[in-house]
Amino acid sequence: MATTTAPITTTQKIRALPWSLAAGALNSVFVQFTFFGSAFILFLNELDISTSQIGFLLSMFPFLGLVALFIAPMVARFGYKRTYITFFGIRKFVTILLLTLPWVSVQFGPQVTLIVASVVVIGFGLCRAISEVGYYPWAQEFIPHSIRGKYTANSHVMSSIASIIAVAVASFVLSLPGGLERFQFLIVIGILFGFASVWSHTHVPGGDPISETDDEKPATYRDMLRTLRDKNLIFYLVGIALITFGTGPLYSFLPLFMKEQVGLTESQVVLLPTAALVGGLLMSNLLGWSADRYGSKPIMLLGVILMIALPFGWLFMPKGSDISLPVALSIAFFQGISGTAWMLGSRRLLFGSVVPVNERSRYMAVYYSAIGIVGGLSQLIGGNLIDWFSGLSGQVFFVELNPFSPLMLASVVLPTLSLLIFQRVRGDSNVSVTEYAGMFIQGNPINALESLVRFYRARDERATVVQTEKMGLSHSPLTVDELVDALTDPRFNVRYEAVISIARTPSHPRLTSALIEILLGTELSLSNVAAWALGRIGDPEAVAALREGLNSDYRSVRAHCARALGTLKDQAVRGLLLEHLKNEEDKGLQMAYAAALGNLGAEEAIETVFALLLDFENDRARMELALSLARMIGQENQFINLMRQLRADPGTAAAQSLLDFRQHVGKEGDPEFLKLITRASDAFAAEDLDAGVANLVLMIQEPLAKLGLRLVAQKMLNQCAQALAEHGAERSELLLLTLHVLQAGAIT
Repeated sequence: MATTTAPITTTQKIRALPWSLAAGALNSVFVQFTFFGSAFILFLNELDISTSQIGFLLSMFPFLGLVALFIAPMVARFGYKRTYITFFGIRKFVTILLLTLPWVSVQFGPQVTLIVASVVVIGFGLCRAISEVGYYPWAQEFIPHSIRGKYTANSHVMSSIASIIAVAVASFVLSLPGGLERFQFLIVIGILFGFASVWSHTHVPGGDPISETDDEKPATYRDMLRTLRDKNLIFYLVGIALITFGTGPLYSFLPLFMKEQVGLTESQVVLLPTAALVGGLLMSNLLGWSADRYGSKPIMLLGVILMIALPFGWLFMPKGSDISLPVALSIAFFQGISGTAWMLGSRRLLFGSVVPVNERSRYMAVYYSAIGIVGGLSQLIGGNLIDWFSGLSGQVFFVELNPFSPLMLASVVLPTLSLLIFQRVRGDSNVSVTEYAGMFIQGNPINALESLVRFYRARDERATVVQTEKMGLSHSPLTVDELVDALTDPRFNVRYEAVISIARTPSHPRLTSALIEILLGTELSLSNVAAWALGRIGDPEAVAALREGLNSDYRSVRAHCARALGTLKDQAVRGLLLEHLKNEEDKGLQMAYAAALGNLGAEEAIETVFALLLDFENDRARMELALSLARMIGQENQFINLMRQLRADPGTAAAQSLLDFRQHVGKEGDPEFLKLITRASDAFAAEDLDAGVANLVLMIQEPLAKLGLRLVAQKMLNQCAQALAEHGAERSELLLLTLHVLQAGAIT
């Protein structure tokens, strides 16, 4: 009877991830010192193997991936983990045979050396292909998808650090005097690290054999053919192919380009991967976090865009110069960033969106075989292209031609085409690469990221409130998730500060939705602030909820909703607000309705609001009502500036305002009317406010046609004349409003 192994829990997976991370770091040293580092290309070059022959050898690695189509069912039955560990270990023994190549070269010459090297590469590549057929489905199982981006980033960081150290050691060793024994020393060290990596992988759970009774059945060959009907997979593979053909050959032979065309030494060439590793190391955590948060596709496409830019740097970099190395290192730095973005995004997209979990065996077999064919052909073509164009020289416009120029051209054109193909691949989020990139040019992204880190590390309520405030002050969309999370914090002050901070943040659908939920909720102390915040943010999507809030059982909520609707210029509620204002007895609500009507420019409310202005006793309330009336005329900023001037020096400010109005009337105005303006201005200038107001009242009681004002301004001046005649200079808001109407109410 077949037994079913219980699935490993997420907790078990997370506990075992450090072993996987360690294994990856150890394996990085192995690959840098053996088959996949710059040292290996230089090693083959020292053995008098040509670039086309090197291309042939390198093509064996991906070509051997075709075995996946034939062994996938057997691997599933044998067990993904068991397969990987077994052949991952065997390939280390095969690597030992690299140590014999210098002896073979001396004894039998370059042709036999090429044959032996081919046998070693094929043996290693075959073991590698078989082991990776087991690894990909196993990795999809033991890495939780919710933290796949974070895991991949951490893995990249550890592997990069290990690789940087390995490259530094390789550079030092190759700078020493000597011959091929320098490469042999590196290979021995690499093999030792490789065995340590195998041991670490044995501690990772999962990857058990699959039987016919399991939910996931071992793939048959017919299943694998049926996989090719999946258009999403096909588009993904075509995009991968374009990237591989475009960048694979160039990146493989880049060490030779740097040595032969740029003029760098071997030790300098080996240093270039260090800069690439540093670039990837610095950005991997941010990119991994971004992939988990905003989806794989924008990160992947960002990597492709950066890849397209790299060849321009290599084409125009100085050659044979003292600054050649610094420039090459700088370009390599950005190459590391682009490669990391591409690797994190494409791999996460593969496991999360392209490959169904219950069909991983057949999908991964097809994927691995496809990239094997593409990768092998790209290496063959790349090596032969360099040989075919070995005599290429000259200059086209300002571009210097060399044997590597065709590869440079391909590395621009093909990735550009891949961008179009990847648009057809189903993503795992709705965030586009443009939206993702835009997050880093809005607000202050550095402060936003810093506050995010500190937000999660805050030890108490006060520290959390401070970081919540800083997230809002960053004005960055990067903080959206944390601000929404802060709204559900059990600590009231954190929730309150989150609402305030959201009001400082650019409009975002999730933030608006979260505030609406609070507005319509039962937490009154936050509903008020949420209504205010919705008005400040200015998102039209909040209008419906704010209208609903006008019917709230709580007066404070109704007041804030009314003010917010005024801020949002919701003209549809003008009639309703005016009706509420006429029937409302609560002064706070009266103020709110009047403020909203002022923002809406509701001229029909002038008499009602003016009556409130005369009735209120609070100075600040009267000034706000005066502002509401001024907004119905327009030019709010002029009203505020005049208010400040009147507070500082009322006589001079009023006199200057009337002189400005006199210029508007012009010299051709009625002489008697001009005399009234002059008398009022002179009285104000002499600090005789009562006389100034008296003359002002006489002036605005003249036939209003002389004033050259709009109808709404004339209507308001009628109210001002009666109020000023009754209250005189003691009501500063009336004088302010009158002067503002004269300035802003002119016919234009």
